[in-house]
Amino acid sequence: MTDFYTRKDISKDTVQFTVTVPKEEFQKEYTALLKKELENTDIKGFRKGKVPSDFIEPHIGNTLKIQAFEKLVPMLITTALQKENLEPIAPPEYKEFPDFKEEKDLTFSMDITIMPEFKLGNLKKIKIEKEDAKVEKKEIDEALENLKKNHETKEKEINEKWAEEIIKLLKLEKEVKDLKELRKYIEDAMKKQKEHMIKHQNEDKAILEGIKISKIEIPQPAIKFEAEERERAFVNDMQQKGINIDDFLKANNITLEKMRELWLKDAEQALQTDVFLKMYIKDKDIKVTDEDLKEKINNIRNGAPKDTDKDIFENEQWKEYIRRIEEKEKAFQSFVKEVLGE
Repeated sequence: MTDFYTRKDISKDTVQFTVTVPKEEFQKEYTALLKKELENTDIKGFRKGKVPSDFIEPHIGNTLKIQAFEKLVPMLITTALQKENLEPIAPPEYKEFPDFKEEKDLTFSMDITIMPEFKLGNLKKIKIEKEDAKVEKKEIDEALENLKKNHETKEKEINEKWAEEIIKLLKLEKEVKDLKELRKYIEDAMKKQKEHMIKHQNEDKAILEGIKISKIEIPQPAIKFEAEERERAFVNDMQQKGINIDDFLKANNITLEKMRELWLKDAEQALQTDVFLKMYIKDKDIKVTDEDLKEKINNIRNGAPKDTDKDIFENEQWKEYIRRIEEKEKAFQSFVKEVLGE
């Protein structure tokens, strides 16, 4: 089947296909479905599988036509997309539905959402002001107060005797000897935690700036679809855990509408980040070698539960999926080093 569709570019992110299903192809599929239905139909007065089509076609004919149409359409759309080298980023939106009443070619139109072309911005323009991870004296004092409140000790005041008790309770004897060293230990731990938090905050800021200067704007249908996927995953997770969604929302003092807002925001940022990293991979020619991939898969294999199906590790599609993940991780680390010097 060739020349069964026409393409019209509506905008930079929307392509409209007008597709024609030849009546012969449609009738063939419809007849096959009808035959199968007749074979499984049991009506008093007829042997099973011998019921005339006239008896049931008026009742189920339209349903079977829709089924035949739905069976043929995905193949046609996939073929058209492959010929046009397009990758949809959201489900197609039907603009008009064919009329099944007349025996003629079925024609319908649909809009396909695709990712627009973007150009990586000048990363040298990204300037992230780095915060100081300094720990204030009052923060250490508060941490000591929390230790006193959460641990039962003989000594009720924060002093050397109290510090000696706390050091033993926390099993810090090898690292800490007295109150002064305990304060230093707490300061170092808090500073390390702050540095870790600041590092991730700066990475997030850098990615957002990279997205901004690259002018990445995701089409709304794609954002909506991704947000709906998050909602479906949430609902499924709640059902599997046997948790009532209304009870969950009430316990967390949040509404479903607010969660949908958050899903939309999260979906948009996730898609923007994905596009940005793909652009960075292409621009910097980042590669994951077969040897790197093999090592990664071996690590996954070694850490997998014993009941894991081992065949997955030889599946080529799965391997390519892991390769793409590794490429994005490699791109992310390279970007962070380039922009933040980390």
